[in-house]
Amino acid sequence: MGEDSGEKTEEPTGHKLSQARQKGQVPKSMEVSAAVVLLASCGALLVLGPYGWARATDYFRHMVWRAADFSVEPGDLVPLVELGLREVLIISLPLALIVLAVSVGINLFQLGGFMASGDALVPKLDRLNFISGFMRFFKIRTAVDCVKSILKMGLIFLVGYLVLRDHLDDFVLMVDMQPIAIATLTLKIALELFVKTCIVLLILAVMDYGYQKWQFTQDMRMTKQEVKDEYKQMEGDPIVKNRIRQAQREASKKRQLADVPKADVVIANPEHYAVALRYDREKAPAPVVLAKGVDFLALRIKDIAKEHKVPVVENRPLAQALYKAVEVGEVIPAEFYKAVAAVLSYIYRVKGRKRA
Repeated sequence: MGEDSGEKTEEPTGHKLSQARQKGQVPKSMEVSAAVVLLASCGALLVLGPYGWARATDYFRHMVWRAADFSVEPGDLVPLVELGLREVLIISLPLALIVLAVSVGINLFQLGGFMASGDALVPKLDRLNFISGFMRFFKIRTAVDCVKSILKMGLIFLVGYLVLRDHLDDFVLMVDMQPIAIATLTLKIALELFVKTCIVLLILAVMDYGYQKWQFTQDMRMTKQEVKDEYKQMEGDPIVKNRIRQAQREASKKRQLADVPKADVVIANPEHYAVALRYDREKAPAPVVLAKGVDFLALRIKDIAKEHKVPVVENRPLAQALYKAVEVGEVIPAEFYKAVAAVLSYIYRVKGRKRA
């Protein structure tokens, strides 16, 4: 039923996942990236905050002490602006670099490494269709995203409410505090709110990452027919593969038959087997099989051998053993040396040649 109705019941194959990755389709959670970047920013503020606060405090003290020396002339304001910009850069640059490195790192982690794909940059005209765009609002994924957004905003407001409620007494005491103390307390409350918000977002991000992986796997699922088509594409059509094998066998037969005239002897039995051997001590330490065959191919090998006056020696056990043990182009094994040497010796004697 799944195959007939086209239902996607099969797990995605490695080939399909690889193709999806090449197109830039990978499970990725924006919530994870946002939460990790916020958490890294929080950690960077905890580490670099005291240094930045001390430097900013020194700068403002310097400005207050020299306030009487400043004038409203444009030329006198240039060094002041340059000093302020330099202090802002010194304080903010390390934080910006940390956030940038963490942002790149978490995205590479989710993508499984660096990935470049131009498919995401290709404009999709179907997205300009108002009807299809309107229908996307009624998809399950859109509803899930809406629920996630509402849940996230609700939890953030809840965390903010709980933190501010715990510090109501501190807000009342701010009336009698010095400006530096007010700023310090405000920064402490803001940092606490920031940390707790990051923790909540991180928990939501882990849940969202699991959901995104599950959803991606569901989207990549395949029908039985798609699996079969992919297998044919990867492995090749069986009919085509059989034709290729047949063509290869025919080409191999032609090469073997063309080498038969070069043989020193053809060892055969009366009908079924034939093995052509050549012995060239300068090229090989033992005789080499130039061609072999059974039935019709064996008859062709013997006919060609007779046409080119290549001796044909009938030896049923040796022909069968050589055919089964040695492939074309290989040197015969040592266990056949004695039997083949006897055949070659006989051939040499018949031809009146001397063995070395």
